[in-house]
Amino acid sequence: MMRVLDRGAAVLLLLGAAGHTAGTLHWLSPSSNVFIWSLGSSLAALLLGALNLVRAGRPGDQTLAWICLLGTLGWAMVVLGFGLIIGNVVDPRVDLHLTASLALAAFSIRTLLRSESALSPPPRGERASPGR
Repeated sequence: MMRVLDRGAAVLLLLGAAGHTAGTLHWLSPSSNVFIWSLGSSLAALLLGALNLVRAGRPGDQTLAWICLLGTLGWAMVVLGFGLIIGNVVDPRVDLHLTASLALAAFSIRTLLRSESALSPPPRGERASPGR
């Protein structure tokens, strides 16, 4: 069930990125500086969504979990900054990206904690069986 929620949050971020791209193409002039920065932001969200989808299928990959954790926390800060700039942190665009980012950060932490416990040595006096 948790893996479904994890992937659902990644898909939510991907959908938010697709909406961001569509809004950029529809509302901004291709010759403006804001246009290229907005497309760059769309790319960042798309990459974070894709990385988190991969992470959800690789529960033992600590490196990927760290990349996803730091990336989604960074994205959450960017989104919150956008909300502050427009003067509305409860704007639906902010809420969608912030909710997805914080959920993915939590799932990344969960991945890190689970993979660390799997890598820890057995308690003293116990041996790991060779067949495992």
